[in-house]
Amino acid sequence: MASVIEPDGSGRVVIPKKVRDELGITSETQLLLTSNQKGQIIIQKLDIEEITKRLEEELAETQVKQLAQEIRDEINEKARQALPDTA
Repeated sequence: MASVIEPDGSGRVVIPKKVRDELGITSETQLLLTSNQKGQIIIQKLDIEEITKRLEEELAETQVKQLAQEIRDEINEKARQALPDTA
């Protein structure tokens, strides 16, 4: 599915109705707008509920506090190695 669109004087673009309908985009839908090094603009539909569900599932088996402490310890160790005079 592709559409050629033009921004208006304020830089706004309208997502064609056919595309909105196919993707289930409503006025309540959140979209993430990014660009890449090739100059392409990427608009991605965000489903906050789905993201939350996936994070909960992925973190359910993870000891978050333990993981955070391990990361802190690793950062501190790298800092001590990089800057031994400040330890």
